[in-house]
Amino acid sequence: MAPRAVFLDFGGTLCQSRADLLPFFQEAARRASVTLPWKEYLRANEECWEELWPQAPELVGQVPSFADRVHEMALRRIGFRGPIDTLVRYIREEAISPRSHVPFPETETVLGQLRAAGLPLHVISGHVDYLPRIIAGLGWSQYFATITFTQEVGVQKPDARVFRYALRRAGETPAGSIYVGDSWEADYLGASAVGMGAVWLNRTGRPAPAPCREIRSLGELPALLSDPAG
Repeated sequence: MAPRAVFLDFGGTLCQSRADLLPFFQEAARRASVTLPWKEYLRANEECWEELWPQAPELVGQVPSFADRVHEMALRRIGFRGPIDTLVRYIREEAISPRSHVPFPETETVLGQLRAAGLPLHVISGHVDYLPRIIAGLGWSQYFATITFTQEVGVQKPDARVFRYALRRAGETPAGSIYVGDSWEADYLGASAVGMGAVWLNRTGRPAPAPCREIRSLGELPALLSDPAG
């Protein structure tokens, strides 16, 4: 396996990101010295996210961002009377903070090895326009030639449009590219469907649903890529 470029998922692959949004909101509320009805707010937040998602690509790079607008809309929906702008800002700060995205122990070593091998690196993530700031906060901006997040495309992985968008941005072809991610459905099947080489990062060791290229740690990736029989 000798790709010209390597594409990587973000959360669950490069770092362990909080899957549960409640801690973001609770810490932001603590900082703003306010209280919220959490069950009601989480439900409103989910509803607003779904309602606004069709507009998501139009809001990339704008202020407020898509996620900010979702949080503001949800707070208004539950009748919150406190300092909305302040609370939304604190939620954003918690969401992009490095303390909310903990790198796996091997990640930086592997990124350095792949770069030293002359491989251009790219990110494809089911994220919003906070992602470049999160990556910068982790000190990883120098590793990646491009960063693609699904808000830009308006659909989620495994939709083929996400992968094709990222390939066009990177100026790469599916046949010359490898994609590595921890989700069988969103990452492995999604990348395979557009003709990219795919590697499933199976950290939990669960049985693969079908024969595939599989690694248990990102640390196994450099050896796999350098193996002609990989």
